[in-house]
Amino acid sequence: MFWGYPDASISFCEDKYVKNDYVAEYYNTISAFSYILVGIFYYKTKLKKIGKSIILLGIGTGALHCTLRYYGQIIDEGAMLMLSFNIINKIRDRQNLQEFSNIYLYFLVFFYLVFNAKFYIFFSIFSSLQIYTYYLIKSRVNKANSNSNIYISSYINFFIFSFFCWILDNLFCEYVKHLYLHAIWHIGTSISLLVGLVPFLIN
Repeated sequence: MFWGYPDASISFCEDKYVKNDYVAEYYNTISAFSYILVGIFYYKTKLKKIGKSIILLGIGTGALHCTLRYYGQIIDEGAMLMLSFNIINKIRDRQNLQEFSNIYLYFLVFFYLVFNAKFYIFFSIFSSLQIYTYYLIKSRVNKANSNSNIYISSYINFFIFSFFCWILDNLFCEYVKHLYLHAIWHIGTSISLLVGLVPFLIN
């Protein structure tokens, strides 16, 4: 265990230190670069703030799976909350709704940091943000043009498929370990972000 004893509050299905002596979970770590690539793409557009959040997510995800240490988990999960918050505000702005103050984000992150040792706390916060995002997106679909609807629907479908992979990986690890479904979760959600944010560029 090159990085020391794993102390993240969640464990993952992939076997540890098999492919590389310095990388705890090889495929989960490599797949994290898909976020960085998407983040770099959006960093060069008017969605620079969201792009930075996605890059941070890629760095945090890679750090978590490379080390299995708590500090990687904090960066990873903190970036997920930050990214979700920024996307929600972008959607609200497009729908002529008032954006949430950053005070709410600071509170979410502070609350998460206090209870980060309990994974279900993070999962509950993140799931709530995704449910609210879905609500906003569905209301936007009714107003968007047909081209935007294609991108929005693709975002939803890729995310649901990826989440399904995440669930299978956690519940049935013994049977699906060879499929590296958590790595597919990374790639699938990065594709979801790539296509789902396009309407903010073309409209």
